[in-house]
Amino acid sequence: MKAMRTRGRRPALVAASALLVTLAALVSACSAPAEDDSSSSSATYTPVTIDHEYGSTTIDKRPERVVTLLTNWTDTLAALNIPITAEFKEQGYAGPNNTFEWTPEHASEVKVVPSIAALDISELAAYKPDLILAGYVGDQKNYDRLSAVAPTIPVMQKGATVDTWEDIATTTGKIFGKESEAGDLIDKTDDKIAQFKADHPNAVGKTFTFAQFQPTGQIGAINSTKDSAAGLLAQLGFVLNPKLAAEHKGSATRSPISPERVDLLDSDLLVAWSLGDDSVYQRVPGWDNLTAVKDDTVVYLTNDNAPAFGVPSAPSVDYVIDLLNPVAARL
Repeated sequence: MKAMRTRGRRPALVAASALLVTLAALVSACSAPAEDDSSSSSATYTPVTIDHEYGSTTIDKRPERVVTLLTNWTDTLAALNIPITAEFKEQGYAGPNNTFEWTPEHASEVKVVPSIAALDISELAAYKPDLILAGYVGDQKNYDRLSAVAPTIPVMQKGATVDTWEDIATTTGKIFGKESEAGDLIDKTDDKIAQFKADHPNAVGKTFTFAQFQPTGQIGAINSTKDSAAGLLAQLGFVLNPKLAAEHKGSATRSPISPERVDLLDSDLLVAWSLGDDSVYQRVPGWDNLTAVKDDTVVYLTNDNAPAFGVPSAPSVDYVIDLLNPVAARL
């Protein structure tokens, strides 16, 4: 492992999220060595309790060794100039040179692992964290393993797989005593969203489809704005393709698209994420007849920028807007 600096501008879904990060196979449950509770920072720190999917976590002293397992936390800490000891990233979804374009420049140790789902907790515990910002962990068992190492913040909203960029920013400010700075970051991002809609009034209300195209030919498309990527596009003024919205049933936010139902991809804006093989688009029946293809309003994503939509943070919202500006101007 070696220290790296991340730079940037950048945009997973936590696997559509490859982006659905599942810590289902966390391997060993190790406890971190005890920290000295007499640090000068703890004397002036007011304990903070964060409610989340598995109850709540109380942070008794100012975190000084923070480990992140998801890029929205990393982005937000970097934007607020909060030190990060280590960030774990999944191979293939770590960005070019293990960094994403939109993440503000910061110093940290980057640990790329074959799978966050198979994270060996002993590797994490070696960093002696006093706070783990995890996001989606899969289940209570995995949360318990992480929280045995250090206070852990999983997904905060019950039933979600990714928290909103606003909740991430607000919680970061609360934990680290930077409420004012976090509020400014949210306001600045909200202003940019409002400006995007003002700059592109013709795009507001236009339909969108967000779809993932696999090399095998399988296609999956978001069917609910409960999905983080679709939720972000809705914030920007777009409307989820009604045909896909009608497919939403139960808790699943993605629908498989068969060759016979390629019409479900037809919308004003198409956000297309290929998993490493752009030739897959030409193998989609009727691809060239889709409205967005004919109107040149397709946004093509790769593993290097899809997390900007699927795991949104305030910095990634900026990146998404910059990416969408040219397309929105054509709607």
